[in-house]
Amino acid sequence: MEKGPKIRIVGGASAEKKEQVIKEVEQTFFNHFESLSPKEKEQLEKLEYPKSEKELALIDFANKETSKLMTEAGIKPYDIPYKNYHIIPPELFKIVTSGGGGRAVTSTIKQGIFFNAQYFRDKPINFGSVAIHETLHLKSHFSVEVQEKGDTIIKSPYREGVAVLASQKHDCGGKYHEHFAGLCEAIVSETEKRLLTKLLEVPELTKEKEWLTSDEAKELRKKIAKEKEISEDDIVWVGKKGKDDWKEFSYTRQRNVLNYVCGEIQKQFSDQYQSIDDVYKIFLNANFTGKLLPIAHLVEKTFGEGSFRLLGNMGTDKQSGVLHLESLKKARAKQLRKTPLSN
Repeated sequence: MEKGPKIRIVGGASAEKKEQVIKEVEQTFFNHFESLSPKEKEQLEKLEYPKSEKELALIDFANKETSKLMTEAGIKPYDIPYKNYHIIPPELFKIVTSGGGGRAVTSTIKQGIFFNAQYFRDKPINFGSVAIHETLHLKSHFSVEVQEKGDTIIKSPYREGVAVLASQKHDCGGKYHEHFAGLCEAIVSETEKRLLTKLLEVPELTKEKEWLTSDEAKELRKKIAKEKEISEDDIVWVGKKGKDDWKEFSYTRQRNVLNYVCGEIQKQFSDQYQSIDDVYKIFLNANFTGKLLPIAHLVEKTFGEGSFRLLGNMGTDKQSGVLHLESLKKARAKQLRKTPLSN
């Protein structure tokens, strides 16, 4: 059998129905386009943009680098086929996301990644960076909840990376609360950022790299960082237009929380972890394995009882990141009064 995602099934459905869903998801991965509805196929056939040689090379890079990370986490790596990546016009992207905004989205159930073309067609570094981000999401730990209602099989995502979705029994009009959503995006975005230097070495990006390393681009980056009050290294791309032609890595506040948490854990367990990067790797590995206990233990020992639940409540909006950083700093100060740093 070809390499592909390992799907875990939970829920009250029979073993036979669970096995059926596993096969369905596998089919969706290996025969992605054929698994879509007739309407979805028609829309993509009419509107999807063909991928350029440069875009194909960047997808190759995203697959290669994420597979390395999977191997380091002890997970068998695999490549996501080109056909599972879709670059589509804004009007179709709006339909795919049910009216939602954004630049790109990953569907674990459909085993596909969709890019809003207006943000990427003439900005290959942006495309490559976001391809890393979304590939990380699609290759992350994935489990599906399967329930039976009469003759109907109901399936829904239950785990995506470190994110945990509520069970179907807690359905509130089709809306499910998601735990660790902010942490999940922080891990993925931080990894995306860390891979930018390697991304710029892709031969197909030679011209873009020359521009980004030019004095003019450096000055524009510095100016934008000052005006927006952000770090220069948080800027993925700056174009010659400067003011309206630049992109920042996503989920800045959530990444701030992750880096703060990793830093404090390293201080608390300096005999076990020589650097913050060593702690970050524990979180990244959890994104692939789905094992939350190792990071739960570290967080609780560093920030106190209930702190892992607090971290799990962090959402993906900016304010949530700000508030949770403040709360975790307070929890850390309280815990330090109880448990001094190890020597």
